[in-house]
Amino acid sequence: MTTDERAFMVEAMALAASEHPHPNPRVGAVVLDASGAVIGSGAHAGPGTPHAEAIALSEAANRARGGTLVVTLEPCAHEGRTPPCVAVVVASGVSRVIVGAGDPDEHVAGRGIAALRDAGLDVVVGIPDLDAETVDPGYFHHRRTGRPLVTLKMASTLDGQAAAADGSSRWITSSEARADAHALRARADAILVGAGTVRADAVLTARLEGYAGNQPRPVVVVGHKPVLPSSAIFARDPLVYAARPVELSGDVTVLPGPEGVDLGAMLDDLGKRAVVDLLVEGGPRVAGALIRHGLADRFVFYLAGALAGGSAIGTVAGEFAKVENMSKVVITAVRRIGPDVRIDAERA
Repeated sequence: MTTDERAFMVEAMALAASEHPHPNPRVGAVVLDASGAVIGSGAHAGPGTPHAEAIALSEAANRARGGTLVVTLEPCAHEGRTPPCVAVVVASGVSRVIVGAGDPDEHVAGRGIAALRDAGLDVVVGIPDLDAETVDPGYFHHRRTGRPLVTLKMASTLDGQAAAADGSSRWITSSEARADAHALRARADAILVGAGTVRADAVLTARLEGYAGNQPRPVVVVGHKPVLPSSAIFARDPLVYAARPVELSGDVTVLPGPEGVDLGAMLDDLGKRAVVDLLVEGGPRVAGALIRHGLADRFVFYLAGALAGGSAIGTVAGEFAKVENMSKVVITAVRRIGPDVRIDAERA
């Protein structure tokens, strides 16, 4: 593996990250001619559209013969809405394929790599110290578990308060942190909130200057407290999960559990509905339940450069009875955003 080939994989990963093709995977590809020059590139835009390999190889045309394909994900070997990529790769005449990561999808799962090798191509899988799965962690999680990757987002003052005693929280964090949170929304397939957030009349859209891309579908968890059917969120055809039958617009599924909605069953259902990335924005009861039951995979905390100076509404509801009840996480990143701090973590 040369330094240049590593750089080309980084380029392919950047191409993949620029699209939102869920429930299909984010995939980017770069084609090099026999001398190592870039002659084609592409990214998969969504179901029914050409795959990244096909786009890049079409751009390269006959110049690909004897060259190299650099692709972030294992090429598919099955017929779907588009022809199998393996056939396109073999027909292109490239002699080498560098694959960032194998595809865990049951329809692929090593078959694409095996087919390329059977056709006589030199296939390299993985680049040391470069994890191609980071392009689309939700896709890999979904294909391996059947559930969406759950990211729990919370915002609070430095002393842990998400809202004042009167319920107001606008604005605890800065405009810079809020813009960053809207970028999180733009990458999600769905946003989940509890009844309290719905009562605050949230619409849960990604609002960024000049943004006209993906808008995540709202998901509402309705426990034992009432929700107004006139809330703005119901104009967006939400998925509604309730602990009991309710008269609300949207797609309503009743999943009773011991604490309200059975959140594990809800995640199973969301996975079957092809939700790959789920962002959870509130409220404290939903956050507490997800943490207690080990259902949150990743965490994004926005800590405002502010102090509440007292106890009101915290980010997580529920009793912290014993120190041994803590859920361990691995902090993966800490960075300043304007006057605030963003902390990223993963379940240990």
